[in-house]
Amino acid sequence: MRSRAALASTFVLLIACSAERDAQTRGTQPATVPKAELLLASDTALLLDSADALLARHPSAGLVTVDASGRPRIRSVGAFRLARPATPRDRFTVFVLTRRSTRKLEQLAQNPAVTLYFDEDDRTSYASIMGRATIHRDPIHPRLQEFLDSATIRFFWPDYPRDFVMLEITPDWIEFMGPGLWNDPDNWRPHAVIFP
Repeated sequence: MRSRAALASTFVLLIACSAERDAQTRGTQPATVPKAELLLASDTALLLDSADALLARHPSAGLVTVDASGRPRIRSVGAFRLARPATPRDRFTVFVLTRRSTRKLEQLAQNPAVTLYFDEDDRTSYASIMGRATIHRDPIHPRLQEFLDSATIRFFWPDYPRDFVMLEITPDWIEFMGPGLWNDPDNWRPHAVIFP
C-alpha cells in the first residue's frame, strides 16, 4: 500500500503533466473567428496563391503577442514553413525558432493568440495570419529538421539544445491585400480566408 507522500507526489506529477499537455495543445484549440468582421474572398485560390508568393519572397514577419497588461507586443522573426504541406492550413502554418529566455514565451503561456504580419511595400501588398502558437521545447521535433542546420544552431543557440524553443503557429484565418485583391473601397478591409 502506498504512503500518503507517494500518493501526493503522484498526484502532483499528474497535475504537472496535465498542465504541460494543456500548454502544448493550447495552440491547436479552435479560436473564435470574427466572420462578420471579415471580407471573405470570392476567389480563395487566388488569395492563398498570392499570400503564399508574398511569404516566399519575404520570409521575415512581425510577430504580435499580447503581454500581461493586455498590450500588443511586436518583434521581427524569421518565418519557416513546411516544404510539402498537406492542407491549406499546413501551407500557412508558420514555425518560429527562438530561445527560452525571450519574453514572447511568457506572453504565449498566458495567451497563445498571435498575429504574423508580412509586408511587401514595393507591391503595396501585405498578409496577416491570425492563429495560435504551440510551444515545442523538444529539439528533435520531427518538423524541426526541415529548418535547422549546424551553422544556424551554433550562431543562434550556443547552448543548444538547452536554450532552444520552436513555436508552431497554426492559422485560424489569413487576410491579404495586393494586386488583384485590393481592399474594400469603403471600409478598407482586406480579403480573408478562414481555415476549416
